[in-house]
Amino acid sequence: MQRATAIGAAALWNTRAFSAVYMDIEQARGALLPNAATFQPWSLALDATALASIASASQTRVPQGFSPAGWTGLDAQGRRAGFVLADRVIGKFELIDYAAGFGIDGTVTQVEVLAYRESHGAEIRNAAWRKQFPGRKGPAQLRFGDDIRNISGATLSCQHVTEGMQRLAAIVALFGTRT
Repeated sequence: MQRATAIGAAALWNTRAFSAVYMDIEQARGALLPNAATFQPWSLALDATALASIASASQTRVPQGFSPAGWTGLDAQGRRAGFVLADRVIGKFELIDYAAGFGIDGTVTQVEVLAYRESHGAEIRNAAWRKQFPGRKGPAQLRFGDDIRNISGATLSCQHVTEGMQRLAAIVALFGTRT
């Protein structure tokens, strides 16, 4: 019994916490929508009807507690330049914070990983993987395995960020013209 307890304690002692914060949302907004001079909060009132519309449009399950933050980017003349949405998804076990930029027509401008907490799979932050998103418009062009390829060892992170991007693209497609 003492040996099992000692082994259990050693296992806990050797557990490492993995977490990396790469950028904050202000830095991300500038990188995701460089044509914007200012950002205004975009109030996303996602009631049950809106969530059902997002699930239908994205063909994904909307996770409990889904509540992305949003901003409308304005150019130097005060005209709408696009949108930035920030969300978090579960990788394999831990949360991944990410943000995405969208042009006024709903086209993805870029995706940035803000914080990654998993022990494996941080390769989703690599530009080579993230460059699959810009230029895609709407959830139908963001299908995991078809449009967005996997990274071996980061399958769940890739899949869940891609599904999150489908939901964000659905928000822009459904509600972007209302702001």
